[in-house]
Amino acid sequence: MKSATTDSEPMDDQPAAEVRFPPASGSGEVRGMLHRPRGPTLAGLAVTHGRSNDMRNPLVKRIAEAAAEGGLAALRMNFRYVDEKGRASKDLSREEDELRGAVRFLRKDIADRPIFIAGESMGARVCARASSDPDVAGVIALGYPLHPKFRPEVRNPPEWPLIVKPVLVVQGDQDPFCDLARLRDELTRLTQPYELVVIPNAGHSFEPRGVKRDTFPEVWAAVEAWIRAGLSSENQAVR
Repeated sequence: MKSATTDSEPMDDQPAAEVRFPPASGSGEVRGMLHRPRGPTLAGLAVTHGRSNDMRNPLVKRIAEAAAEGGLAALRMNFRYVDEKGRASKDLSREEDELRGAVRFLRKDIADRPIFIAGESMGARVCARASSDPDVAGVIALGYPLHPKFRPEVRNPPEWPLIVKPVLVVQGDQDPFCDLARLRDELTRLTQPYELVVIPNAGHSFEPRGVKRDTFPEVWAAVEAWIRAGLSSENQAVR
């Protein structure tokens, strides 16, 4: 693990530092930005991006910043194919290895506090694959691509059955990659507790449809409430 360096991005309300760490397999290097809370660290959060963007994606960045403001050590990361100017692996196994590396980085950084993983679009699929990691307390899926665009009849999403931890699914009601009726049916097949929050008049990346608005406060309210409920359950279990 390399030491943190000064963030090369413009400073926001919450400072961040660039970090580099190996994937879980130990071969290679993954780049990320670590947002630390100003006060006590309550938990950790690893945030991943979609197929055609990176950790600078506004949703990914805002999630990390809001999480740090709320007391979480938030690590947003690039899958290596981004920095290599390549493509994601076909089965997302390489990206899973990288996300598991991020979880290990957070585990060393925050000791025994709970760690959550969050993914936008394809990143949510990677989170499903990595949910079996023993250090993962829960999964946050932001715009899960349950099926090809406008093709809800295509069944058996390969990563969905791999979700083995409590999961929050936040979905726009006009997402062409996720038919809500189909999603509600799939959720009942999960073996762990789940929660679905639907953002009205929003698309796949929660872009507003109809009246122009910033949907992020709605998305973050759902994420924050779910994490806090999870932390409360963890605290009760310890007592």
